[in-house]
Amino acid sequence: MSVLPRIGAASASLLAGGCTLLAVAGLESCAHVEAPPGGPPDSIPPILIAVVPDSYAVVPGFDDYVRFEFNESISEQNLQVAAMLYPFEARPKVRKGKRELRVQPRAGWVPDRIYHIRVEPVIRDLFNNTIEQPIHHVISTGLPMPANAVQGTVFDRITGRELAGGRVDMVLQPDTIRYGSIADTVGAYRVAILPPGDYYAIGYEDVNNNQRVDAFDRSDTLQVSLGDVDTLTLEFQVFKHDTLGPFVQAVTPIDSMFLELGFDGYLDPETPLSVASFEVFALEDSTPLAIDTVFHFWQYTAYRDSLDQERLAAEEAALDSIAAAAADTGAAPTDSAPAAEAAREERRAGRPAERVEVLEQVEEPQEPAILPDQRVYLLARDPIPGGTYVVRVLRLPNLSGLVADSETSWEQPLPVSEMDESEPEEQQPPEAPPDTASAGRRR
Repeated sequence: MSVLPRIGAASASLLAGGCTLLAVAGLESCAHVEAPPGGPPDSIPPILIAVVPDSYAVVPGFDDYVRFEFNESISEQNLQVAAMLYPFEARPKVRKGKRELRVQPRAGWVPDRIYHIRVEPVIRDLFNNTIEQPIHHVISTGLPMPANAVQGTVFDRITGRELAGGRVDMVLQPDTIRYGSIADTVGAYRVAILPPGDYYAIGYEDVNNNQRVDAFDRSDTLQVSLGDVDTLTLEFQVFKHDTLGPFVQAVTPIDSMFLELGFDGYLDPETPLSVASFEVFALEDSTPLAIDTVFHFWQYTAYRDSLDQERLAAEEAALDSIAAAAADTGAAPTDSAPAAEAAREERRAGRPAERVEVLEQVEEPQEPAILPDQRVYLLARDPIPGGTYVVRVLRLPNLSGLVADSETSWEQPLPVSEMDESEPEEQQPPEAPPDTASAGRRR
């Protein structure tokens, strides 16, 4: 590999010598290295020119540091976080030479093991120019190098968006040695050259940056087998796992037929809902309320959108019939024809495009799968009379797979028809004015 000439490196050497002369002369010492006034600026970060042992080398009995050599002097800043070592070691031994970084496990290299070293983009020269990309290096202390890989994307299960900076751990069983990778800004990751075997694959959001999954981290776990030449695509959908099943917290009447049940956690949108899991009865006399259908939020949205589309189609068909009837009779356009056409255009312009788009997404879901929600909708068989009711939920699973029984009560308002049909007050005939009554008696 050729070495590029660097003006900045030569300037650094001259300045270092100049500081010594100033100190001997009793003048003010140098606080930090700077380019000479008027000299060309150094804006190029350090360039890696060699690694010993070479990448993908199999070196049985290796007991030295892995040395990363750069083309200029590097700074001691961020030295303790400059390298990450897999199988995972929180703080490997990191040393610095003038132009090199040296990395080694604290307990030494273990025979017949594949090691991954990631040099973080914190390495900088004496002019604070930092390398832009991490450096990945792989060596083996005896095992042959496989040609396998695991790649994919880390998603936020609740929002459906990619999780930037998410971590992926590949934990080899039964040894529990851990390899890993960090997702980029669009949630994509790749980790390659792993020992063949069975793995727990864990995708997670490392909230406290301790480089391991904790109970409070959003995470997702898969079990996979990896061969010598396998390339696996794994997509992680991370979310905060619950410790208890879902409990119903509130009931909101949508209308006289629909009830919205709100829970304290997210439900699995792909788990089928059964009418048998929901019981509704009047609190006063325990009269049961018949339930026709139970919907997840996405199913309820699709159902209401389909009703809207049917209504719009019926209205447009009626308007078209008016226009066709006028055309068939050959009569002059009536006042209703322009009005019908205007109404048609108005409805087309005001069509709820956003809700139609939701329906299309339900029919053709994108990755990740349909998003979870904390709501369930009950459709009654008949209009619900006003009064106080209790809903009981039995063995409903949440997104973590945990189930629970719960119940709550709510007040169902009187239907509008019943409110309108309230009895009017009995009206008495108006009494005659006193003077009129006395005048009548006098006659």
